[in-house]
Formats: sequence, C-alpha cells, structure tokens
Amino acid sequence: MKTKLFKSIFFIGLFLIMFLPNECFGQESIDQKARMLDLKLELLDSKLELLDSKIKLWESKPKELDIRLHELDSKIKSMDFEPVVMNSKLQEIDSIVKVLQETEIPFEIHEQVVYDPEMPYEIHEQVIYEPEPEFMPEYKSAIMLDPMRLMEGTFHISYERIINDKFSINVSGMGTYATEQGISSLYFTNQALSFFNEKTDTYSTYEGEVMAGGGLSVQVRNYLLANYNPKQKAPAGLYAAPQLMYRRMWITGNYMEYEEEEDEWVEKEITQHLNVFAGGVILGMKLPVMKVLTVDLFVGGNIRLSKYNDEKGFTRYKDWFNIDFSGVFPTAGIGIGILK
Repeated sequence: MKTKLFKSIFFIGLFLIMFLPNECFGQESIDQKARMLDLKLELLDSKLELLDSKIKLWESKPKELDIRLHELDSKIKSMDFEPVVMNSKLQEIDSIVKVLQETEIPFEIHEQVVYDPEMPYEIHEQVIYEPEPEFMPEYKSAIMLDPMRLMEGTFHISYERIINDKFSINVSGMGTYATEQGISSLYFTNQALSFFNEKTDTYSTYEGEVMAGGGLSVQVRNYLLANYNPKQKAPAGLYAAPQLMYRRMWITGNYMEYEEEEDEWVEKEITQHLNVFAGGVILGMKLPVMKVLTVDLFVGGNIRLSKYNDEKGFTRYKDWFNIDFSGVFPTAGIGIGILK
C-alpha cells in the first residue's frame, strides 16, 4: 500500500515537473510572438500609408504639368506670334547690320538674358549697341603760314582747297623784302652775289643792299590714307604732292669799279633781275590741333633753275644756300594755320 502511494506521489510530482513548466514557458513564447506580429503589422501599415502618399504625389504631378502646359499655351497664344512678321523683322535687322558694316560704323551685338519668373526657361535677346559717333568736323579749306620763310625775309602764305576726300589744290604766294638789317640779316649777308661784267668779261662780286620780289607755288596734294581712315582725309593727314614754283626777284647792291679816265675806284650801284623756276615732289603730314588749328610738316626735293635777265643761260657754280642756285635742291619746312 505504501509502495503504491509512493509511486503515485512520485508520478504526480514527475508529471508536475515535466509538464507544468513547459506550459508556462509556452505561454510566454506565444505572447512574445503576438507582440512581434503586432509590431510588424504596425510597420506594414506605415509602409502602406507612405506608399499611398507617394501614389497621390505621382498622381498630382501630371496634373500640375498639365496646368503649366496650359499656361504656356495661353501665353503663346496671347503673344499673337506670326512667322511672316518675325521673318520680316529679322530681315530688317540684317539690312541694318549690313548698312552699318558698309558705312564702317562701329557697333556691338550683345546677348541679353531675360528671365521671366512665370516662364520655365530663360529668354535670350540680341541687342545692338551702337556707340555714340565721334564728332568729325568737315573741313573744306586751310590757310597756312610758313614761319621758317620769315627768316629769309619772305612772307609765305598758302591756301588749300579740297577737291574731294583724297585730293586738294594748294596755292602759295610769296612776298620778299630782305636787307642787312632785321630778321633776315643772317640769310641776306650770307648771299654770295655776283654779276657778269662785260668790260672785264668775268664775274664780279658785289655787296647786296636789298632783295625784293614775289613768287607763286602750286601743289596738287594726294592724301594717301584717306580711303582707310576718315581722320586722314583732306585737308588733314599724310599726303604727297608734286609742286611747281616761280619767283621773280630784284637784287640791288654796290660794287667797286676802276675808272681809267679818273684813275680811281668808283662805287657803282647794280640791280639784277632774277627768275627762279622750280619743280619737284614733297611728302608731308598735316596734324589737326584742337580741331581748329593745324601743323604742316613736309620734306622733299626740287630741281631749281635760276636765270638773270642779262645772262644767256642759267646760273652755274653757285652755292645751294644762294637765292640764285641752279641744281637739285632739298626742301623742308613747317606750316601753321587754321582749318575752315
């Protein structure tokens, strides 16, 4: 009986030990799985909500695009765009640009970016900027004075009249009165004057007292850079010119001559009439100053022939500094004047 009771108690205890804890642990495992399932379901719900919001956003984008396209269509229609009119405008702009290029008027084409906040793109416009033209006075003539000739006792004034932008005619007048006194004394005292003495059949020297006369010079000036630069057109700029000159001079002086009858040296007066012909080429540069005045610098060469009335041929063996020199003669000078 005790043995059966012991066995019964043993089996009951063993049963409790074996099966009762397992049921508790299983209950806890089920609860954890249930909580994990709830978390997963909540996460799935959040993902579904996010997906739903994205789908709504995707559905709204085409509608927004349709609205923008509709606005663009309405703007284009409101512009009343006509291809024929636009083509005519472009042709007009091309003709204006062509005229500017032919007339050599400087201009610049800049691209201007116009941004309209209501438009989804930038509008590029080409704008022609024409700088303000520089004031270029139109001159028709120039009056010049050669101050270097004053040292020779000669008042030399010239008048230049343009024919066109490239050519002009320059006419100069000269009036001379030189003596041993005054500004022309250095030039006049260095003149080696002589005449042909028929009595002695030789050339005799004499001392000059007065040298007077007048002359005329003509030039046809070709302004070399007139076709390339508007600032170099007549009557200003670089030029080359052939020239012709004629001067008529009276030279009065005294010389000593031996009189055999009186057996003494007698002072006598002599007046010679001199003709001077010259022709050559000069190269010069006229520089405007303050748009009113001008400075003319020139160099060149002439063939000069001098002849006295009482002599048969042209003078010979004269120094080139002399007024009666004959031969190749260099020339240079400066002119100061006004432009009109």
